[in-house]
Amino acid sequence: MTWDPIDIEELHTLAKRHLFCPYFGSKDRANSADLIFMPYNYLIDEKIRDSYKVSLDNCVLIFDEAHNITQAQEEVTSFELRSKLLENSISEF
Repeated sequence: MTWDPIDIEELHTLAKRHLFCPYFGSKDRANSADLIFMPYNYLIDEKIRDSYKVSLDNCVLIFDEAHNITQAQEEVTSFELRSKLLENSISEF
């Protein structure tokens, strides 16, 4: 595979032809790229960002639809605790 820019459809076609996983193929390409387009939730979620080995040091970030970032950040840092789980935890304790 060349290092020329490709879109998701081209990546899928190449993956089928050469029998590789397009997800891991895109991750490999991201590691050596100078410019990456990705959903901003990938950047604000530290686990996803780390899995792509994306460092924010000395980077310029441009967010499209930036008004949604607050909600996305809340979703990344929130979790749901069901009362039954809490009850079971208390009884175990």
